[in-house]
Amino acid sequence: MALLDSATESRGWYQDGLRGWLDQVRQMGELLDVKGAHWDAEMGSLTQMLTENSHNSAPAILFDEVPGYSKGFRTLYGHFSTIKRVALTLGLPLQNDRKVDIVQRYHARMQNMKTIPPRFVKDGPILQNVLEGDKVDVLKFPVPRHHEKDTSRYIGTACCVMTQDPDAGWFNLGAYRSQVYDRNTVGCQITEGKHGRIHRDKYFERGQPMKVAIVCGQDPLLFMLASSPLPEISELDIAGGLRGEPIDVVRGPYTGFPIPASAEIVIEGETVPGQVRPEGPFGEWMGYYSDDTQPRPYVNVKTILYRNDPILCCAPQHKPVDETGLLKGIAGAAEIWRALEASGVPEVLGVWNHEAGPATRFTVVQINQRYPGHARQALHIAAACQGGAYAGKWTIVVDDDIDAGELDQVLWAMCTRFDPNVDIDLIQKAWASKRDPLFLPGNFNNRILIDACIPYDMKLKKTFPVVVDVSGDMRAKLRAKFPHVFPPM
Repeated sequence: MALLDSATESRGWYQDGLRGWLDQVRQMGELLDVKGAHWDAEMGSLTQMLTENSHNSAPAILFDEVPGYSKGFRTLYGHFSTIKRVALTLGLPLQNDRKVDIVQRYHARMQNMKTIPPRFVKDGPILQNVLEGDKVDVLKFPVPRHHEKDTSRYIGTACCVMTQDPDAGWFNLGAYRSQVYDRNTVGCQITEGKHGRIHRDKYFERGQPMKVAIVCGQDPLLFMLASSPLPEISELDIAGGLRGEPIDVVRGPYTGFPIPASAEIVIEGETVPGQVRPEGPFGEWMGYYSDDTQPRPYVNVKTILYRNDPILCCAPQHKPVDETGLLKGIAGAAEIWRALEASGVPEVLGVWNHEAGPATRFTVVQINQRYPGHARQALHIAAACQGGAYAGKWTIVVDDDIDAGELDQVLWAMCTRFDPNVDIDLIQKAWASKRDPLFLPGNFNNRILIDACIPYDMKLKKTFPVVVDVSGDMRAKLRAKFPHVFPPM
């Protein structure tokens, strides 16, 4: 199916980071203003209630007039609850015929992109307010307790935690949660294998502290990239490449790090070997409260930078479908697509991570079979590549006539083209997350791979039953004749 022309369907790039993005989201009719919600579980609960049954149509929610805080000290929830807002963030067309079209466009953009390093500037809105010493207080902002059974408030959920590799010198941005302990101490939970954790491990192995900058309000593009499984390239460089111009940064007064000049709130500090505090529990991305509460390294806050009338970005994961389902799913699917093509798998037509299976827990790959073993090759690469390896569970491959993004079609293929005796593969002792309620000792899990394609020999010999469907020509004719009946997504 042909992709829509980006020159006519895309609005182009927004400016001024988060605020320019919000202006366009408001123009799209996808921003909801809520006044008077309390920081203690009300904002997080309202977001879940608006998102859980929305079928990718929930608004972004801007909370203001939070009890106990000055008007203008706001929080933003639900960045990426619609495909249109993901497309806006990536500078892609806002209209799509299929959900997987945005993954294809994002994948193509990443394939053809040349990275552009950030540009240092002398000043920026983030330097409008600088707190140091005794003036440091992270609870100056309406930091929420997201879920009713959370035991703490979390200033970092939809955030970008910036760390620097002590050897290569590159800067990583990762979306790692930050629990508030007191006015100048916050947590920084980083899972094994993530780039920020590798950086921290290197410093700690040498007995050295690690400087950290936690960006708590930022251009949504940076948050999306920070949440994505990307190679060892700074997300600032990738963001510049996607936008076609460098990201303006200022030098952090404590860390010296390249801080996005248009950011809303930034916390600078350091984490020190041996300094730990209990972290959690927290309502997690698999829809359960995490049960891995344990002592973890924390950050001693040295400076806080913020804009006038700052916006704290939040992403409280809850029972799916949650507000980060599309974000993680699209970013992961694009990386899986990249890995499939890089491995020589031909005619990949779609990749989609279904939102009810958080992140890459339910991945579907759509191919046009060309040779025996094509489907199994795609299955194993999708399940084991960097984009799909972390905490996956189900990986399914389907034929070209099955839309990978439509769960009803996928289930139909699994029910009519799948033989449980021969079409299941298992992967044991794979890279897991302790947020998985069934993780195995050693932080492993097991995966199931489903070949829901027509058996290749039956496809080749044309002996499989013919599908009852509307032909492509008839579909195109009717869409052209009745455009009001078939509006684009």
